Amino acid sequence: MSTRDLSIKTNVLKRLAKEQIFYNGEKLNQQGRIDAMIAKDPEDYDIKKQREVLEETLDMLPDVERRKKAAHQDLANLVTNINPELKTSKEYEDAVQALEDYE
Repeated sequence: MSTRDLSIKTNVLKRLAKEQIFYNGEKLNQQGRIDAMIAKDPEDYDIKKQREVLEETLDMLPDVERRKKAAHQDLANLVTNINPELKTSKEYEDAVQALEDYE
């Protein structure tokens, strides 16, 4: 195991956390669009299409959550079993911080 491994796993966790935030925001934006369209014209065909887009976003949320938990566990295992010499590295500190931030 090297500092490169720590860096890669840390960045994976950070990316997945950002992805989760993005999908949650997209869910709110999409729901707002649908609500506005319904208020304007409840019979509009585009509402159905927008609901499909919302469903796709909602389908992604559990997958992102699962992948984020797996990445968190992988990084936690790596940090737990790290070579004591690497505990002074910046990559180790970043990994520990990411574990705390994205728990």
